[in-house]
Amino acid sequence: KGFRMLPCLGDGRQSGTSDSPSILHASPESAAGGNLAILQTGDLVKVDLGNSRVDLLVSDEEIALRRTQLEPVQLQHDSPWQQLYRAHVGQLETGACLDFAVGYRELRKTVPRHSH
Repeated sequence: KGFRMLPCLGDGRQSGTSDSPSILHASPESAAGGNLAILQTGDLVKVDLGNSRVDLLVSDEEIALRRTQLEPVQLQHDSPWQQLYRAHVGQLETGACLDFAVGYRELRKTVPRHSH
């Protein structure tokens, strides 16, 4: 019906979306329980760029029902680094950094250890 481009919303990197309006790296990811996992064809979403929000416009009851029907993602690790990453790196909304790294935020305020 005359569409020349389709907006794209995703929770990761995507190639081929540079010509269309895109929101990428949505967080939390669907694999981590984000609402993208329960999004269905025909659902309406509200995009509020000014407040960095995308809201699924279905009732709380429907969201709860869909969550009960959601199958948990079973990931197989292909390397120890992948296992370490999945176990200890948080979502993009918290900086996608090692979860234990926040304890080192104020490191610059301490006297460094003598290393020689």
